Amino acid sequence: MRIYGEAYLFINFWMDFLSLLIAARLRRARFRSMRAAAGAAVGAVYALAAWAGSGALRGFPALLLTTLAITLIAFGKSGVFLFPWVTASALLLCGLADALLKNGASSAAVLAGCGLAALSMTLMQSRRAPAAENTGELILAYRGHTVQLPAMRDSGNLLTDAATGLPVIVAPEQAIVSLLPTGVETANLSTLPSGWRLLPIRTAAGNATLMCFRADKTEIQENGKVRAIDAVIAISGFSEKAALVPGDLFQTERGKSLCRTMK
Repeated sequence: MRIYGEAYLFINFWMDFLSLLIAARLRRARFRSMRAAAGAAVGAVYALAAWAGSGALRGFPALLLTTLAITLIAFGKSGVFLFPWVTASALLLCGLADALLKNGASSAAVLAGCGLAALSMTLMQSRRAPAAENTGELILAYRGHTVQLPAMRDSGNLLTDAATGLPVIVAPEQAIVSLLPTGVETANLSTLPSGWRLLPIRTAAGNATLMCFRADKTEIQENGKVRAIDAVIAISGFSEKAALVPGDLFQTERGKSLCRTMK
């Protein structure tokens, strides 16, 4: 099937954008659609240049360097860690697109097919819900405001606040934004409020520094029971909706609580 330049350009833009989206969802990284679109546009222009240009542009090294550039544009420094995932996603989608084209599919069908494949992968990831005993509800009260959000047991969360020795719950910023004091921008550490602290962490996406604070009231609800817990709240920009709670703050398998039961 003959593909014209405009269709080829848009197909490559779409596949690059979807590759960035899949990698972000699989690695639970923050996805910024405008930055991803900028990266995908660079990839689409490269693909068109390689299609119409010399063999050097079509080589594997040029392809890898372009993919790395796309990933860095979309995710910043953390793109280095997401690069393998973006590359794998792109190869998967390219294989699908080639198969569709060889079977006579139209450009619209290729776009739809790649979009459905990406949607299926992201839905499968989001629906990998933990068992009921690994979830609950986190209730935070701070300066007259209260929020309630899903809580997920995270056995890999071993963070401890050096100043107090307390365990650290990592909460998504979008879920607790109403608790933030006026003028606080978590991406700008110079806006750290009085009484708050900075917590350096290491994740699969690289090193980061999070703002953290102690809420006026921190509770966890499991199986209809609410218990007060003592922990520090760190704020992260990750895309998950649930707070990542250290396993020790949930009830133990024997039904004993490590926290005080609320009456």
